[in-house]
Amino acid sequence: MSSSIAVFGSINMDLVIYSHAKPSEGETIFGNSFQTFQGGKGANQAVAASRLGANVSFIGKIGLDVFGKELKKNLLGENIDIRYLEEHDGESGVAFINVFEETSENQIIVVPGANSFANSDQLTEDLLNSTDILISQFEVPPLQIEKLFKRASKYSCFRILNPAPFSPLSEDLIQETDLLVVNETELERMTGYDLDKDNLDSVIMAIKSLSLKESQALVVTLGAKGAYVQKGKKDEFIEGLKVKAIDTTGSGDCFIGALATNYLEQEDLFRAVSFANKAAAISTTRKGASDSMPSKDEVVNSL
Repeated sequence: MSSSIAVFGSINMDLVIYSHAKPSEGETIFGNSFQTFQGGKGANQAVAASRLGANVSFIGKIGLDVFGKELKKNLLGENIDIRYLEEHDGESGVAFINVFEETSENQIIVVPGANSFANSDQLTEDLLNSTDILISQFEVPPLQIEKLFKRASKYSCFRILNPAPFSPLSEDLIQETDLLVVNETELERMTGYDLDKDNLDSVIMAIKSLSLKESQALVVTLGAKGAYVQKGKKDEFIEGLKVKAIDTTGSGDCFIGALATNYLEQEDLFRAVSFANKAAAISTTRKGASDSMPSKDEVVNSL
């Protein structure tokens, strides 16, 4: 199976509690419901891209536990190539997620498990040669991402990096990235600037401080407001789609999977971000991470 998009990243079992409101420190409250979903930034992005019509390979690690078996089965059910998914002699990654239904916001604690052992060598030269877009995030070791992006530079892969959860980026990794996708908090930590997402001037100043090459691009996601795109000498704010959100878990990952899929079709980053805004908004109207990803028809019909 020739893949257009390869995702090197994390896969978790999400353990999700839905409650009416956020408890105060030290307070115990009753939850409304509990569910399990497939999650992990890498798997979420892979599922989003696959549901939107792309050929996708997922590269990562699962444990030899019951969660690992279920996660592998779920990926197969999403028509994702898992030939490069490997088992680790230990536990699969898990995420403990509290979703507060009053605001649709969440709090997440991730235990990486097998994800910590994902290795760039899992991607063969043949896979890199057949991949148009390569995506990664920081739920797998950043050093392995840097090694992979350097290898991918020999091919025509368009390399997308989502440095979340945030940790400092090496200069080499930044230079090996074609497109950085960050939210406002991650941009603040990268640049040291205090941002106000209601004031785009503060976003623009922070972007300029990064001194990216003209061949590189940056997308800053601003939640329900939309996203700001910088590519070469062109920049644009693209407004988000207004919806009634019930669960924002995985919406940022949906955005990246949708962006990659649309960019693969049109090679227009600004159109791709507009498409991704709409896909991400739709995902917030459903519970779960990977489970909430929309189909291409759903996104097109929302345009």
